[in-house]
Amino acid sequence: MHDEEALPIGGCVDIGWRLKRSAWGRGFASEAARALLRFGFETIGYEEIVAFTVPGNIPSQKVMTRIGMTHDERGDFEHPKLPEGHAFKRHLLYRMTSDDWQMGTESGYIRAGDKPEHRFT
Repeated sequence: MHDEEALPIGGCVDIGWRLKRSAWGRGFASEAARALLRFGFETIGYEEIVAFTVPGNIPSQKVMTRIGMTHDERGDFEHPKLPEGHAFKRHLLYRMTSDDWQMGTESGYIRAGDKPEHRFT
């Protein structure tokens, strides 16, 4: 969780990933994110989990979409700790609720153990 006063999404549970370049495009972020969503929803019982990235980070946006998260345009925000004009000031917000998770796993769209490079490419 992030400092509640620092971000407009304070109090939310968020997931994120950062991989070295040699690990990009191999499905590791999607696989780990699905495992975290499963743990958060099925073990801990969170009602919602969010993720965010900057507009230029298309690979992370694709991961968020691939794992079943939805872009919440109304939730997009400017990072309050970055100065005006900073290249990473603007952030896009993605969300998933426990109901979304449940529907996705029941329909087979989201499978925490799937290897994304086989199922979603």
